[in-house]
Amino acid sequence: MAAFAKFEDRLAVVTGGASGIGRELLHQLVRRGTHVAACDIDRNGLDAAVRQARAINPDVRVTAHVHDVADQKSVVRFAKEVAKLHASRAIHLLFNNAGIVGGTSFVVGQRDEWERTFAVSWFGTYYCTRAFLPMLIAADQGVIVNTSSVSGVWASLGARAPHTAYSSAKFAIRGFTESLLVDLRVHAPHVSAVLVIPGHVRTGMPAPPRSWRRALNSLFADYKPVSSTQAAEAILSAIAKGNWRVIIGQDAQAVDERVRADPWTAYD
Repeated sequence: MAAFAKFEDRLAVVTGGASGIGRELLHQLVRRGTHVAACDIDRNGLDAAVRQARAINPDVRVTAHVHDVADQKSVVRFAKEVAKLHASRAIHLLFNNAGIVGGTSFVVGQRDEWERTFAVSWFGTYYCTRAFLPMLIAADQGVIVNTSSVSGVWASLGARAPHTAYSSAKFAIRGFTESLLVDLRVHAPHVSAVLVIPGHVRTGMPAPPRSWRRALNSLFADYKPVSSTQAAEAILSAIAKGNWRVIIGQDAQAVDERVRADPWTAYD
């Protein structure tokens, strides 16, 4: 993909902007002079993150949008709000970052929890990409940044630890993003896609269970989880350089290499 060298005076949309990687993306983008429309279902957390962003750089426009990305109608309203409040028919960066954890077992787990996890983590990415694609195409250069996970490479949390809803969603995001690479080259070559594959990042989401450190014969037992700041820095650096695949964390790197080298025994 083409390098995205200029962040100043561009417009970015960030979902899941109230906490974790999303909040750090918001804050690092405004430091680069990027205008940002931040979205989250957590109104209080979002308002706090936006206040902090405005204090970091009062010269950029930062707007807060409270929407459920799993609700298609709400996402359509979100896109219209961004166009109106930023007086723009184009955006340059779309960060599909929102996601939740839950629905570990398809067999014995609660269906409502499973479907909610899948809806936020997958349909949130799909709906936002659908809604904002015309605005990305209207820009001189656009980038769709989709946050998958190490769980989109390996669908487990370790021995006897299923992770079905979240993994299914993250596998879907991975496949969707990789398919967009080809689709965009043919139909919108000035728009590109970036796949983000984080391992355990210190955010407000639950930490992996103990089985995670013992996974794959303790392959990454001594890993150190990265911070949200480090994750956001890695993502923005990859975009600037034109890298379409971003693996974040020692655990994610180890799992990616192990599963690609020997997928047949990955779940033994």
